[in-house]
Amino acid sequence: MKQTIYEKYGGYDTIYEIIFDLYKELCDHPEIAQHFIGVDIDRLIILQTQFVSRALGGNIEYKGRPMYRAHHPMAITNFQYKEVQIIFSKLFKKHGFSDEDVQAVKDLLKAERSKVVSSNWNLIDSIMKPFYFVINYFEGILRERGALDES
Repeated sequence: MKQTIYEKYGGYDTIYEIIFDLYKELCDHPEIAQHFIGVDIDRLIILQTQFVSRALGGNIEYKGRPMYRAHHPMAITNFQYKEVQIIFSKLFKKHGFSDEDVQAVKDLLKAERSKVVSSNWNLIDSIMKPFYFVINYFEGILRERGALDES
């Protein structure tokens, strides 16, 4: 029987670490942090860990609301969603996931997009998008050259 991505990288504890790191970054992100004001982050980390664990093949029960109900009121934009995808990918790579398995995680995120994104535009996105593009571009170059500390 083929090992799941969940099992391959250490199961719940590894996914929890990744999700914990994800929310540390999201709560500091100028585009995304406002979505977490007044939110019980510890509970959210557990729910997200359950969701991702189950999606990656873990025998874990997800006890949260359906994705659409949880995210629709937040008016998340496509740009914000892409930013989360970028951070997710970085964190899975940082935790030793192969490129193939990172792509599987990206595919999982793409499949959930329509349940999460509910707004096409906001002013902050329009202002910040060029800056994030430049940052991501140069970060990619530095990573390719081994000049970027991934820790």
